[in-house]
Amino acid sequence: MKRLLSLLLLILAVPASMLAQSKAETKQYGKLAANPSMKAVEKFLKKYPSSVYAPKVLNIKDSLIRIDNTSLIGREQAMGLAGECLDAIGWKKDGKDHILALDKDFTLRILSPEGKEEATRIIPVYSMEDAAAPAALAIPMEIISPLGGRYYMHMAYLNGASEYVELLYLPEEDILNQAIFYGNPLKLAAGEAYKIEGQSPEAIEGLTPPAEVSWLLARFGENPGLVPISKADLLTDNAIKWWLERNPKAETSATRLAFGRLDPESSIVAAYKKARKEKGKSYNVALFDLRGYTIICAASRSTGEYSLVWCEPVCRNRNRDKFLNTIYFEKDGNVLDLFYYKGKSTFKVRISMASQAVRR
Repeated sequence: MKRLLSLLLLILAVPASMLAQSKAETKQYGKLAANPSMKAVEKFLKKYPSSVYAPKVLNIKDSLIRIDNTSLIGREQAMGLAGECLDAIGWKKDGKDHILALDKDFTLRILSPEGKEEATRIIPVYSMEDAAAPAALAIPMEIISPLGGRYYMHMAYLNGASEYVELLYLPEEDILNQAIFYGNPLKLAAGEAYKIEGQSPEAIEGLTPPAEVSWLLARFGENPGLVPISKADLLTDNAIKWWLERNPKAETSATRLAFGRLDPESSIVAAYKKARKEKGKSYNVALFDLRGYTIICAASRSTGEYSLVWCEPVCRNRNRDKFLNTIYFEKDGNVLDLFYYKGKSTFKVRISMASQAVRR
């Protein structure tokens, strides 16, 4: 009697558009709503795939999946059964409880509820610098359904202080999606575990990432520990990296330099425009600190093109370390002198703007 009353109330509550459906369809939906099961859901969707009830049936299906995929094994119990590992959680497969145990080398062991090993997986460490192993877990393993329907193992890890990685993983199918945010570590405030100014290669314009990666990128945008770098600073960082790679002995024994051409939109050029200039025969130059480096930027007086002439880490201790105090052109207007202090002594480095030769 109660089930009949519930069905009558359900039918009375159905919008007029749904009353246009067949009596058999409405009756089957009423039975499913009163006594939901995966078997009843699949049966209904197979028979009435275009039904107006289909969205409601899909919601019922999602709820059933959530209930079915909630493991009864808690983290503390999982860690106890897994033995030595970074992390361990309960995981449900085919309606049965299992354990996922993550080892230090990023091997993922799949265990029985009693702790017996059933299978292993390898999660490749994602790094822009070929990191051997992650420094720490930033988010412990968890089982979530971010896209509806399927359940993923989700976690995040740090490679040192400059790389943050999040992933979604399907252990049963061994399908992995990862996204990385990398760049320069920033000073940490109280309570912060990491703070990185940088970028994600997965977010490059023109790319259409998988739904899983799009979800991870959205998380990056909401993470206060990840600070997107401006285009101007990104151009600067790339220019500095290029110069340092091509002039590895500039501060010690190099006899010739490779000047780097600068994009006018870089923050080096913006800083040059605001700085005091030294005027030479063919170039004007400026000295300033930017992005943790002491920079000498030159602008061609004939073409207006900008070049990165010199780059070295900013001096942190002027009483002890060498400090680039000033720059000036010699009488010919071509040789640029870099005047240094080191303690109480001084010395010069001379750069020919025409030939890019260096004398000490």
